Amino acid sequence: MKNYYRSLLTLILLFGAVTLFGQERPATHTDSLMQAGMALYDAGKYTEAMGKYEEVLKIYPESRTALYEKALTLSAMGKNDDAIVIFEKLVSILHSAEAYAGLGNAYDMKGDSQKAIEYYKQGIAHWPKDRNLWFNLCVCYARQQNYVQSELAATEAIKADPKHLRSYQNYAVAAYHQGRNAEALLGLSNFLMFGSNSYSLASCQIIKDILHATPAGNVDPIAKMQQQTIAQAVAASTSGKTNLTAIDSLTLQLTASYKAIKAQEDQYGSPFFSKYFGSYFGDIAASNYMDVYTRFIGVSLAPQENLAWLKAHPDDIKAFNTWLSTEKRDVQ
Repeated sequence: MKNYYRSLLTLILLFGAVTLFGQERPATHTDSLMQAGMALYDAGKYTEAMGKYEEVLKIYPESRTALYEKALTLSAMGKNDDAIVIFEKLVSILHSAEAYAGLGNAYDMKGDSQKAIEYYKQGIAHWPKDRNLWFNLCVCYARQQNYVQSELAATEAIKADPKHLRSYQNYAVAAYHQGRNAEALLGLSNFLMFGSNSYSLASCQIIKDILHATPAGNVDPIAKMQQQTIAQAVAASTSGKTNLTAIDSLTLQLTASYKAIKAQEDQYGSPFFSKYFGSYFGDIAASNYMDVYTRFIGVSLAPQENLAWLKAHPDDIKAFNTWLSTEKRDVQ
């Protein structure tokens, strides 16, 4: 979360402080102090980082960047009450997404989830397209096991920043806990498809669990329909087929599931899911690239075999990437 904000703050907030107070010391002096403080913070040397920020604040007592970094450092040191005082000041001055997120995070780290949610929402009221506020809200709701709200917040995070992989992961986890297996399957598929090595094996295992799940009776009607759709598609995909390898079976199961989900997309009550996920993965399933696709997202299930196959099929990979570059997704 810290690095997400830095470039904007360094370029704008510190520049503003130098403009207001800048005749006492050259700007390059405070720049070097701030950079040193940030490097110390990243190295986990919080006390030393704090010293650098204090030096800046002696020169420019109202430097918003130094105050912000000081508050982040206090929070990292477990001094969230002190951090909250500074973040509240920054919120009152700036009403910035960064300040609201910092304040919410400090309350969350204190264990006060309700206050955290309150400030994330206040920030969102000012900055409705800020991905980080939506993502933090999603995570906070998930810790409360409020998976409905967590999924809704993750959806908004994806809309705000479609390239943020962890938003897909959290979207999928929230859906999975509701039994909404189609949403979970496509969320995890997206997470794996766009190159995340973190948690890849765990995500693949969840996908396999989804594909082989027995539909539950104690879920809402949409979740029940999603589970039944996948179960029926998977059963039909390999029926009567013999001598299939594990990757052959997975390819057939994913292909059938994606197509079945797309066919029912208007019944899920979420235009976003239907257009952004259902249509997209349905199109992948209807393409000629499911072999390369499945090998890629499932590489952690059999690394040696899948990597060897991918290495031997560079033209397939290139063709799939070309196809992907022309495939449009409606994020709204």
